[in-house]
Amino acid sequence: MENKRILAILLTAILVISTLAGCGKDSKNDSDKTDTEKGGDQVTLNVILSENDQTKDLLNYFDKFTEDTGIKINYEIMAESSYMDKMTLGMSANNQQYDVVMASPATLGTLLDGGWVQSLEPYLGDSGKTDAGWLEGLSDSMLSVAERDDERYAVPYNMGVNILYYNKSMFKDAGLDPENPPTTLSDVLKAAEELNDPDNGKYGISFRATREGNANTFLWAMLWMACGGSWESAEGKLDFSAIGGPEAVKATDYFSEFHKYAPVGISSYGYEEAQLAFQQGITAMWIDTSILASNILNKEDSTIAGDVGFAAFTEGHAIGSPWMFLMASETKHPDEAWQFMQYVTGYEVQMEQVKSGVQTGPVRSDVLNDPNIDEYFNAELAKAVNYGIEHDPISNYFPAINEMTEIRSLLAVRIADVALGKQDSQTAITELGTEVNDLLKRDGVIQ
Repeated sequence: MENKRILAILLTAILVISTLAGCGKDSKNDSDKTDTEKGGDQVTLNVILSENDQTKDLLNYFDKFTEDTGIKINYEIMAESSYMDKMTLGMSANNQQYDVVMASPATLGTLLDGGWVQSLEPYLGDSGKTDAGWLEGLSDSMLSVAERDDERYAVPYNMGVNILYYNKSMFKDAGLDPENPPTTLSDVLKAAEELNDPDNGKYGISFRATREGNANTFLWAMLWMACGGSWESAEGKLDFSAIGGPEAVKATDYFSEFHKYAPVGISSYGYEEAQLAFQQGITAMWIDTSILASNILNKEDSTIAGDVGFAAFTEGHAIGSPWMFLMASETKHPDEAWQFMQYVTGYEVQMEQVKSGVQTGPVRSDVLNDPNIDEYFNAELAKAVNYGIEHDPISNYFPAINEMTEIRSLLAVRIADVALGKQDSQTAITELGTEVNDLLKRDGVIQ
């Protein structure tokens, strides 16, 4: 199974994002009224979304979809930390609870291996069910974000790459040049030390560090790939042994060292807490996906919106990881679900979200190639993201296999122990490599 590289084609200006439960609202699509609306019972689709600025805004478009199609949308939206468990539970039930789900690469393998989502090939190849304009606006690369055995299973909604966010004023105060930010992990670590001022409640850096939901493994994956780590061998095949290699040791060292210059309690930080610390001017730097940039640039929520800078990492790999929509294998309303998936990933919705400033990770080429697109994106952010995408991008944080959740759980424990001083990085990663190898042999993934 090959790990697809999905980002290199797109995005010359891509910029990029980010327990609440909601219930039934409606939606709309630029398509004809359905047969259901003309005479039969009204169809209701059950949809689950991961909560972020983009998806919260997306709810505003559901009424229009219902008005146009007669299809109602009953939705659940919740924080990522609880979303994954809820979505997995609902999809694994004998009577699936959802018709359409939103997923990231973290859960893709589980969905595919469980047979819980269906191939989109019958729809993509049917001109009667798929709008030609919608299809033309998505590159082959984007439509292959979730591909297995030459079958495509998902439609992407947005995508981001890993970047450094930094506070220009705090850089100036520490005697650092805000126009020359660090672009390697070694330079970030050095800057974090210089910026760290705990006596005055200021810290060098914040990041995802909690083991809850294996959140710390996302940051670790960013560090690992920036150190040159990759799930792909030179032949383009999956190489699981890489998780026990020297790049993994180096990434774990950085993960541990960054803790020295982070706020007290960093080990409990998910992306929300790390982002908030940066937004409030408590930390001078933050490493995360560019998809979350809209939160930082929002002057109503961010006290440092006018002082934020963005920088690409110039060593190793960049990661471009999408959020996507998939159709449940047992849905009783596949045609209506397909209409909905086209609508929420279509030009009209995506362009409106871009114009409003909430969507900083568009994936549609017709949106990215719009002649006025530069009016809606921060130029410095665009530069950082463009560099990341062009600089040997990697498509996913983790391979789409069912065992990845268990592997990430093992990884989360190991790197947390190193950060707490319970193990050295070399021992932790060597033992991790053995655990992963045994796990994959157990399940027949490798011989």
